[in-house]
Amino acid sequence: MNTNQYSQGGFYRFSNYVYWLLVLNMLFIFTNLLFFAAFMLLIPSISNAIFYFIAFIPSGPAFAALSHSLGVLVRDKDIAPFAEFWKAYRENFLDVMKVWIPILMTFFILVIDIQYFNQNPTVFYQILNGIFLVALLLLTIFTFYVLVITTHYKFRIRDIYRLSIYYIFTRIKITTGNLGIVFLTIVLMFFTTDFILIFITSLVTWFLMMNTKPIIDDVKVSFVKQE
Repeated sequence: MNTNQYSQGGFYRFSNYVYWLLVLNMLFIFTNLLFFAAFMLLIPSISNAIFYFIAFIPSGPAFAALSHSLGVLVRDKDIAPFAEFWKAYRENFLDVMKVWIPILMTFFILVIDIQYFNQNPTVFYQILNGIFLVALLLLTIFTFYVLVITTHYKFRIRDIYRLSIYYIFTRIKITTGNLGIVFLTIVLMFFTTDFILIFITSLVTWFLMMNTKPIIDDVKVSFVKQE
């Protein structure tokens, strides 16, 4: 009897999580249609860089809303996915865009430089290529921290950037874990198809939020004034 109840309870929780992740994934795709259209239709090349840049603009608010919603799920073990996602998207849209656009510009500068280095296969350019690839990975984690902090707390833009850099280097274990999650996702895409990203974004982000929860909690304790 107890075993049956446990199984039913475990299955119920599992089915809820599957439902929440699927709904949030669909909402993320819906608010990010421009990016996914470019992802599927455009050839990755420097000539299409401006189109990719435009397509990436809605990605910041979409990913920030997804991260915030999954942060609520990690914290409360329950969520109303539609309400939580749209609330986070609507309330944080302008704040997210303020931090997202400068990051997006930096991201594209790095990508274009890497493409240039690849076209010049000298030892010097290959060393620069490796350095810029590491910078790109760190920028990815930095961006994630920026969006998460922006949707959870109200800070000045420069303070959000400072906090994100601070936690990259002071919480090495968490940063390494997040880099590992991103790297494994890239490996999975390499061995399957890039399109798998469309179906697993919420799952990957959930893992990232579970790993990053101590940082979210520490920001509140260490940097948010308690009333």
